[in-house]
Amino acid sequence: MKLDSGPETVRPPVALGCFFGLAVIVFIFGIAAFAIVFLESGADTGEVSLDVSEAYAPGSVKFIGEDNIFLVRLGNGDFVALADLDAANRTNQSRRCRVGLVPINEPVLALSQAVLRSQMSAEAEGTTSVFYEPCLGSIYDVAGIRLNGPGMNLERHPVTLDRGGHVVVDTSTRECSERTDGATFSPSPC
Repeated sequence: MKLDSGPETVRPPVALGCFFGLAVIVFIFGIAAFAIVFLESGADTGEVSLDVSEAYAPGSVKFIGEDNIFLVRLGNGDFVALADLDAANRTNQSRRCRVGLVPINEPVLALSQAVLRSQMSAEAEGTTSVFYEPCLGSIYDVAGIRLNGPGMNLERHPVTLDRGGHVVVDTSTRECSERTDGATFSPSPC
């Protein structure tokens, strides 16, 4: 006599179950690895971590192309991070001329070295280069102050040093100022 054990159930192959289990583990590991890399990159905060401060000599200018900033170490040792896009080009969506570093004696500047040096901020005193925007001809000293007339200065980003001595630039925050007849650095809304 045979006992009725009910309907037969078909059991999927063990290999198929192991494959799906492994796929879930790989997926979870991939998400975790991506999250760690993303969070460590500073992409979630806008913070850009650069070399240790000693890697930048006083008076040096380094372009960080992936973040569109110039890191300037002034003669006094302070750091300034400047946007490579000036206010006139930021507001004009059809034209995006970016500033570039040029020697102060560059003929395209159309102003003499003496005139440019007389307009420079105290922070940039003694430098031999300026930033030049070719579409409108705007000229800025290495501290981001406009040299050829009143107008918006280059935007600055806050710069700090982390515990390890690395330079950290906060590209999520912009500090705007303008050159007026009375001041080279007058805070202004962005």
